[in-house]
Amino acid sequence: MKISRTKFAVVVFMSLLLTSCYTDVINSFQNFRFQIPFYFYLNYIDKSIPDTSRIFVNLNNYDEFLKHRDELASAEIVQFNYWVDSLVFSNNVAFDPERDSLIIENVRFVLIFARPKSGIVNPKDSSDFEEDTTLPRFVLGEFYNLDIRDFYRQPHHIKIISNEISQVLTEVVRSRPYFYLSSEYGKVLGQTTTKKYFSLVNVRIDIVIRFTISL
Repeated sequence: MKISRTKFAVVVFMSLLLTSCYTDVINSFQNFRFQIPFYFYLNYIDKSIPDTSRIFVNLNNYDEFLKHRDELASAEIVQFNYWVDSLVFSNNVAFDPERDSLIIENVRFVLIFARPKSGIVNPKDSSDFEEDTTLPRFVLGEFYNLDIRDFYRQPHHIKIISNEISQVLTEVVRSRPYFYLSSEYGKVLGQTTTKKYFSLVNVRIDIVIRFTISL
């Protein structure tokens, strides 16, 4: 029985399609992803700016990461959120976005890799670590003339993180899964004093890291 060219082409196409689908299924079994969200609630009393503060993260404190650490194929920061929950001026008057204007000249968030201090065999506490100066720092988010009204109780400012950060993060967290998140605040627009004080500042920062595991 002869097969027309058209039918033959259809058969070949379906064969290739099924092979491709089969390969995709196999690959999906060989790799899977999971995400770890990090939620930071920062409460500052008598906060002054300009100022720099740090948060320490140890991925070994997360069971999901520890369970799959040896099969880690990649790690990428997929989003970064920042917003202000509460702010009280030095005269104890709460910030009102309908009434008040408060603009910070620059705010920057930097990922800084950490390493255990020399001589510490089983580091656990954040005081057991220091900045790893052999690795680059990465800016996760940088804002100029940040209007607090735009970030006041509005967690929709998502930053897309570059592939370069993910490449370094993948290599580092396999052996040293520790890092700092540094928050750097500049002056308030129009500030004439060396420091400007706030009675209370509540800030929330979210980071989501996606891990790909190769089985």
